[in-house]
Amino acid sequence: MRNRQALQALLARARARVDPADLGLAPRADPRGRRVQGLTHEHMTLLLGWPEHKYGYVERGRLAHIGTDVLAPIARILHLSDHEWEAVVLYATGLLPARPLDPRPGTAIPRPWERVLRSTGEIAYLNDVAWDVVAYNTAFARLFRDEDVPRNTMRWMLLAPEARTTLSDWEHSWLPLLVPQLRHAVSANPHNRTLARLQADVRRDPVVAAAYESPSAEFMGPRADESRPMLHPELGPGWVTMCAAGPFGVPGGRLIFLLFDAGGRPVPRPPLFAPAPGPVDPAPVDPGPPGGGETA
Repeated sequence: MRNRQALQALLARARARVDPADLGLAPRADPRGRRVQGLTHEHMTLLLGWPEHKYGYVERGRLAHIGTDVLAPIARILHLSDHEWEAVVLYATGLLPARPLDPRPGTAIPRPWERVLRSTGEIAYLNDVAWDVVAYNTAFARLFRDEDVPRNTMRWMLLAPEARTTLSDWEHSWLPLLVPQLRHAVSANPHNRTLARLQADVRRDPVVAAAYESPSAEFMGPRADESRPMLHPELGPGWVTMCAAGPFGVPGGRLIFLLFDAGGRPVPRPPLFAPAPGPVDPAPVDPGPPGGGETA
């Protein structure tokens, strides 16, 4: 529903965090000589090329017609996130936007997710909506010959000859998992060039093309309650469990953990339920006796 007060508050906060100097503009001082934080209405009017006072009417929700054509240039100047863009349109029109502000949704991963990646010793990587690798750790690099990490993990898993050895029982254990994911991503992102090229190349591979065109392939994502066989280049044969987390606000983006168990297939364990019994942090290391020496 429309909400003028929320619209004004959101845009005012967004203006306050943009430094005019970054846009080649001088900050404005108030009558007492203090610098006014962020962009002013006058700055916005200049940047938008609008008549005087029009921006103020928009921010206060008092313009006769406020559509996405009016809001989009404001959102780009203020660098609104996808969530802020949805909120601004909702507050101004009462409806969610029909399309994202960013024409390439799912390609930008917020930097804090890299910190999450660094916090684990498990095999892990970040990819965007088209499976292009955004960040990875050393454990992930060791999956590949000479630690040559592929640019796109889906392309590697489907089309690289090396993958059909590393991903044991590739045709039966991995292909049925991968193909539906690609079909779904192509359908959901028809303008993504990386996915379009990958789909074209998949259709030229006889084995993958047959699976890709099969109408029986239903969409399915990685499931943490299933494990699949893998031949680790250093650790030998084993089983990998894929745990996927989606960065909120990045459609199609994924943080993937590959939990590898050498040897036989791990025994499934029961799921977790609330309430949590306690923390699961690593146990503290016993520092030993004072002085670090041996006891008598």
